[in-house]
Amino acid sequence: MLPVIWGTFFMTFLSVMPLISFINVFFCSGIILGGAAGVMFYNKQLKETDLELKYNDGAMIGLLCGILSSILVTGINTLMLAMSKENPMIEFSKIFSDLNLQLPAEVETQFNKFTDEFSKYGFSPTIALFSLIMNIIIYPLFGSIGAIISVAILKKRRNL
Repeated sequence: MLPVIWGTFFMTFLSVMPLISFINVFFCSGIILGGAAGVMFYNKQLKETDLELKYNDGAMIGLLCGILSSILVTGINTLMLAMSKENPMIEFSKIFSDLNLQLPAEVETQFNKFTDEFSKYGFSPTIALFSLIMNIIIYPLFGSIGAIISVAILKKRRNL
């Protein structure tokens, strides 16, 4: 479990830290690196034994790191929004009006619903739930991709 914890920490850190989190704009690179970090740590542990690093081990490490990190990232982001005194929906509304963009009626209705949720709770439970669902899909997927790539690189290095 230690490789999963380290990979989760790395993945979460790269996703929530201001400015550093921009690395995820490039094909979710921070998430991929988190899965790779978990595999690297696991590979260090395997060097003490006679066991071989396998692709399914890497995929499982990336998957678990992604699941844990998606929950942590969603929780941290929701907590930061709740602690903020600003209502981001009001800020978005100002941006749209400054750009003279007219939103469709359905979008305007949802936008007002989110604004009311932020005013009432300090965050939007709907946006938090949607964010969790999206993160539960994206983080394990890209974490596993990073872990599998890392296993391939480590196996190739070992065979040289």
